[in-house]
Order: sequence, then structure tokens, then C-alpha cells
Amino acid sequence: MQIFSLCILLSSYFIYNSMGAIDQQAIDDLHLVCHLAKNVHVKARKGVEAERASELSQYFPNLLWVLRDFHLRLVDSKGSSVSESDYLENALRPLPGQDDKNKVREVIKDLFKDRDCVTMVRPVAEESDLRNIQKVPYESLRPQFRTQVE
Repeated sequence: MQIFSLCILLSSYFIYNSMGAIDQQAIDDLHLVCHLAKNVHVKARKGVEAERASELSQYFPNLLWVLRDFHLRLVDSKGSSVSESDYLENALRPLPGQDDKNKVREVIKDLFKDRDCVTMVRPVAEESDLRNIQKVPYESLRPQFRTQVE
């Protein structure tokens, strides 16, 4: 895992790929990556006081969160359309009375100052086609998926 963390610190872009909507589990998984990368950096600076996440952000790449098999409509509480980036920012907003979860969200926002989100629908409708996706001709993929890929 330290090699993976080191790769993040040496990269200019980190593409985080997850399935479905951004939920607490997905945020916790991304936080684990952040935590490991912070540890690699702090260990490399032995003898120096531990840095805050906001100070470490200069060593972290841009974040692109790709949400595969995304099924939600991108709308706010009033039913108005929101962008994928707005969806990500809303998912990282603090939750009332959830101090521990809010700390995780803050660390992610502090470390990845430049972040964006892309959603992709499921490439095929049929489960059997999904199991053999490598054999499905490109033209048979869902038109919305093809548009997103192109």
C-alpha cells in the first residue's frame, strides 16, 4: 500500500474509480488512500512536526472521481439540475451531528484542492452482456455510455 501511496504523491492526477453514488463507504475508502499517502509524506520528513492536511495539499495531485454504473439523477433538493462537480461538492459537505464523518470529508477537501467528478451509466442493460462485456460490440453499448466515453 505504501507504493500505491507514493504513486499518488508523485502523480499530477489521481483518478479514483468507484461504482454507483458517492456514499459514506466510498468516502471512507478514499480517506484510507489519503491517510496512507499522508503517512508516506510524514515519514519522509522525520524529525519535522506533523503537518496538517491543508499543508500537505501541495504534494497531492488533482482528483477526478469517476462514478461507474451511476444511476441517480443529478438534481438538488429543489429538483433543479446540478453538475457532476456540484454533486461531488455536495457529497463532501458537512453532515449535521456527524463530527467523525465530517472530519473525513474535510481531510479529502483539504488534500485535494482541485477536484472534479464524472459519472458514467452502465454500459449495457442486460446482466449477461455485462458478464461478457469484452465480447459486446461497441455499437451494442448503450448510446448514453458511448457518448460519455467519447
